[in-house]
Amino acid sequence: MATASVPVEPEDLDCSVCHELLSDPKLLPCGHCLCRHCLLSWLHSQRPALCPLCRCAIVVDADEQGQTSMEEIADGLPMDLAIAALVEARRLLERDHKCCVCEDVAATSLCLHCGDMLCAACTQVHGKLSATRQHKVESLASVTADTVAANRPVPCAVHADKATEFFCSTHGQTICHVCATSRHRGCSEVRDLEEVVGEAHALLAQLADTLRAGERELDRSIQQLDDHLKEVEKQSAAAIAHIDAMCQRLAQSVEACRRRLTEMTHSACCDVREAVSEAKTCLLQRRGKLTTHTRVVERVQDAKGRHTVTSMTPKLKTRVDDLDDSVTLPADAKVISKVTLVIDPEVVSRLEKELLELGQVKVTPTDIIALVKPQPEVFRFHDNHGKNIVLSNDQLTTERKSGTEGYGTVMSRDPMEINVVYEVLIDETDNTKRGNFTYLGAVCESPASVTLPYGSWLLTCGVVVYPDAVWIHGSMTYTNQFSALHDVTAGSRVGVGLDTDRYLHVFMDGKDLGVVPGAPSLTQHCYALFDLGYRFKKVTSLPPYRV
Repeated sequence: MATASVPVEPEDLDCSVCHELLSDPKLLPCGHCLCRHCLLSWLHSQRPALCPLCRCAIVVDADEQGQTSMEEIADGLPMDLAIAALVEARRLLERDHKCCVCEDVAATSLCLHCGDMLCAACTQVHGKLSATRQHKVESLASVTADTVAANRPVPCAVHADKATEFFCSTHGQTICHVCATSRHRGCSEVRDLEEVVGEAHALLAQLADTLRAGERELDRSIQQLDDHLKEVEKQSAAAIAHIDAMCQRLAQSVEACRRRLTEMTHSACCDVREAVSEAKTCLLQRRGKLTTHTRVVERVQDAKGRHTVTSMTPKLKTRVDDLDDSVTLPADAKVISKVTLVIDPEVVSRLEKELLELGQVKVTPTDIIALVKPQPEVFRFHDNHGKNIVLSNDQLTTERKSGTEGYGTVMSRDPMEINVVYEVLIDETDNTKRGNFTYLGAVCESPASVTLPYGSWLLTCGVVVYPDAVWIHGSMTYTNQFSALHDVTAGSRVGVGLDTDRYLHVFMDGKDLGVVPGAPSLTQHCYALFDLGYRFKKVTSLPPYRV
């Protein structure tokens, strides 16, 4: 789907520390850019090192800053090649508009291929020479930095006079046809550059869609928190007004009691306000990271420079996969438990009637996690599945084709949330096939991009469990922890879930069989996986539930 280009404002090319044009722009984890030398100064002077624009952490790993030099941290961050190209183009346009051939003659045009400024006469000659007649020349009055950056060719790093035409996947380089037939002749995969650029743009579009979806989800959750804040303020005002009105009738004799009630109500509402505000700040920071990375991805999408696209796309994919776009808050988010009116025993006997009317002030506990993310209702299977699988019932039911085995992997359409169990009901089993195994787990790539092998255990991008072993990113380890899966029959329920630390658990008939031994924390988006290649013949997804 085509998307509108995001214009790069002049201030986007300025470093927020030195306020000069970015030099060696380094892309921070939050998506903002700083000059490399400014970043080094900032890392040395700030503890902890936070982005000067959004206050997100520059060093994500708490131990990294103490164990790694600042230079290594700075050099470990990727270069924003799209911004670097725009900065170079802007510097080119800010030079004196003098013809590069004639002395003291004003230039009227710019060759986007050479970067040379030309007067009217030289422009005509430039267009007639066989070596330059194919170059694109623009008027200096109308050309922009975006146009220059998008049209400047990237010469071969070895043969500066040759244009890049191929991409070596082995070395991750754009190369010319001479390099392809000489220096890279023995490389395993040298592909046409246009094909690689096309795939990169497709991946960038997918990354942009993922980021925008995350932005929308966080926006909805932030709005829910804002609405709850307003409701808290409204209830707080109403409660205090009621307490004040009642206590007015008690006059001076119950003034101390009134003060305590007011303070308790204020305190209770402050707890909610503080908890919700902290939750909002957390989501705003996540949202800020998604927004800045969306701009980066869209900026790279708009960059026509092949080197920019091919170099930045893998880095951006890694970065986007590592971003946290979840809206689930920590389990220890603050809630109000109970606020009870304390009555002064000295005034009970004299004012018992009035105090009984006043009664008790209570604030209903509020689970902020439930406010942010509602209980999931259903999970559906993704369209990309094994070739021996048929989906039905609005993608809630999957069935293996009769007489087949293998190629039975199905995955959830949406990413797994933490502390949520994703179960399927075994509608029908097939115990006539060899290897009556039960396979389930999680895949750590988007289902749309996964190439499914014969069996799920051959996947190298996730964790797959069966009764006697587990496969972790393609490597097998024997374990009897999940031997109960041998007893799966029609009517059984099996499922998987991620705990707060994103470790994978296996469930059978509602019982947690434990965390998968040896499996790492699955920090990327994960999708529930079930394999109908052998024992399962037909399964139906059940409504997920929180634990």
